[in-house]
Amino acid sequence: MMPRRRNKNSLLINVIMIATMKTVVASTAARSVLVLTFTSLAGVTNTSNCYQASTPSIIQATLNPHPKRLNIDTISSNLKSMEYAVRGKIAIEADKIADELSASSPNKKQYPFDHIVYTNIGNPHAVNQKPLTWPRQVLALLQLPDDLGVNHPEADKLFPQDAIERAREMKNAMSNRSMGAYTHSKGVREFRKDVARFIEKRDGAVKDSVDVENIYLTSGASEAITMIMTGLIKDSSCGIMIPIPQYPLYSATLDLLGGHKIGYYLDEQSIWGMNVQELERSLAEAKANGVNVVALVLINPGNPTGQVLSGEEVKDIVSFCARHDIVLLSDEVYQENVYREEDQFFSARRAADELGLIENDAIQLCSFHSVSKGVFGECGQRGGYVEMVGIPEDVNDIFFKMASSKLCSNASGQAMVSLMCRGPKRGDFSYESHEREKIALFESLKERASVVSQGLDSIPGFSCQPATGAMYAFPSVQMPPGAIKVAQEMDMSPDTLYALELLQTTGICVVPASGFGQKAGRFGFRTTFLSPEMESVVEDIKRHYEEFCNKYA
Repeated sequence: MMPRRRNKNSLLINVIMIATMKTVVASTAARSVLVLTFTSLAGVTNTSNCYQASTPSIIQATLNPHPKRLNIDTISSNLKSMEYAVRGKIAIEADKIADELSASSPNKKQYPFDHIVYTNIGNPHAVNQKPLTWPRQVLALLQLPDDLGVNHPEADKLFPQDAIERAREMKNAMSNRSMGAYTHSKGVREFRKDVARFIEKRDGAVKDSVDVENIYLTSGASEAITMIMTGLIKDSSCGIMIPIPQYPLYSATLDLLGGHKIGYYLDEQSIWGMNVQELERSLAEAKANGVNVVALVLINPGNPTGQVLSGEEVKDIVSFCARHDIVLLSDEVYQENVYREEDQFFSARRAADELGLIENDAIQLCSFHSVSKGVFGECGQRGGYVEMVGIPEDVNDIFFKMASSKLCSNASGQAMVSLMCRGPKRGDFSYESHEREKIALFESLKERASVVSQGLDSIPGFSCQPATGAMYAFPSVQMPPGAIKVAQEMDMSPDTLYALELLQTTGICVVPASGFGQKAGRFGFRTTFLSPEMESVVEDIKRHYEEFCNKYA
């Protein structure tokens, strides 16, 4: 009878093994549990023999798999080499420390600070900037079902009438009056009309000269920039001229697309100005190296450098691109952040228009804007746009195909773009309060821009140009010889070592300047001036730098 029982158990083992084959993980612990289960059923004590004898080959293949198809060796080499410094090594370490600070364990690691001050990224609402009231009221009404929002009999007790009317108008422009429905792949047409009229008013352009079919509403300006750059890099011979220093989105996207990064240097001593001679030098050098230069990136106001270009400088750049048949990518997301009275934001589109280049179809230009900056600061809403000039219809069709593959950008971001471009009009109930809120936010940013750039410039060993625009200061920092030596030994840039020790000592998170590009021998970092703690931040940076220099003298 015993042999018959063993045969039944053997059959039972095989059934269990086949049934569990799809869920078994290939770890030593899992194999041990499986073997012990099988051998217990069979009454076997020599588990190694049992495992070898009774495990079918298909189970062995499951328990001893080949290397995973997607691994660090098989993943895209372009993606692996791509770097985005703003959320790179220092930011990752900051998040790790923040988690440690919030841990409840009595044995948690101790730091000489109780929170992280994130000055590494232009994210206003994350550092306590309050959202503007009227746009959020309209957005709330858009999100609410009609019966609870615009059509509720007591809606006017919670919302001003102009917000209710605007929400009703915007709902009527959307598919089935719903924020939950897909929109047109370019964005809601009526919202794109708001963008077109905004551009015409800003630049003093002829009425109806901006074509809504050349406007795409996107999930932030970053998505629009990536879309256009993807279309520009046809193959590995192509390259795009980018300012040095530059916003890492451009270098990272070029790395991902396999294109060439062609740097042109901004002049630090002239408040990060640019000149045509430097552009010509950079272009000639790239061509001599066999690069097909297809576009030039202009960031105005500057990121990370915080400068505002004059109208003549912008016209020089536009003329350069037209002369050399180069597509101009004009990043203008900080156009509201201009702090000196003598400065004025001058768009690339206005420059092209005044030079007659648009009328004569002699320029190809893509301009980008966003709700993430300015005084809106609505980074999380992910709303932006690109307006294209001089792009052939068949090429526009290709971009439309690309946008269609993603169906549409998020509807709340599109709505926020519309509200940024067309706020309450003079005479509306919310007009005065809306303008007061915008002015208060602007003046606060203006004051902090001065406090931070002047404060950093006053530190011995630092040099910081005035932050006349955008949201950043970009000081140059003299590194002690010992820090340079240690950084080389640790295979990192000296300003990465500096930023890491600044974080670990003070809790201040900045971005090493090396992540933006800079001339050889220069070191520094980028900081926002958004945090309400910026005065104490400057003092902590000063104190830490003295300690840092003593340590590495």
